[in-house]
Amino acid sequence: MKSFDTLITAQARTAIKENNHIKQVISQIVPATSVAHIEFCRVEGGRLRVTVDNAAWIAKLRFGERQLVRALRAENFDVHTVSWHVSPAEKPVPRVTRRAANPLTKKSAEALTALAAADQSATEKGSREPMSESGEKLRLELLKLAAKLKQ
Repeated sequence: MKSFDTLITAQARTAIKENNHIKQVISQIVPATSVAHIEFCRVEGGRLRVTVDNAAWIAKLRFGERQLVRALRAENFDVHTVSWHVSPAEKPVPRVTRRAANPLTKKSAEALTALAAADQSATEKGSREPMSESGEKLRLELLKLAAKLKQ
């Protein structure tokens, strides 16, 4: 069987080592219960990027942010700022609609047809400026929807 080191790239191996080193430094500053919620750390362009499993832990970990930057600089990491991130939930929770959809009836179709006709007749009678291109598109879409509802 192949070892884990042979299955990953050198870049991934370096990222894992850096992550472990940063976590070790963090564990000297923040409580162990907080460190357990840190999923991954990396340094990118002078910024320490910390990913946690829940947004509630960001507030708790921010208290030691200055100490973290100082400790990481002492370990020869080029860190100036810290950015906090939350890992996405494994399975997004679907949105639940609590009310039933409005029933589509022939009466709805008649109302849409009347609305489209009223808009056109008002324009023809000269009570308003000539219908714009977008107004005409809207009128045609209302008529299409009304035709679908009549079926």
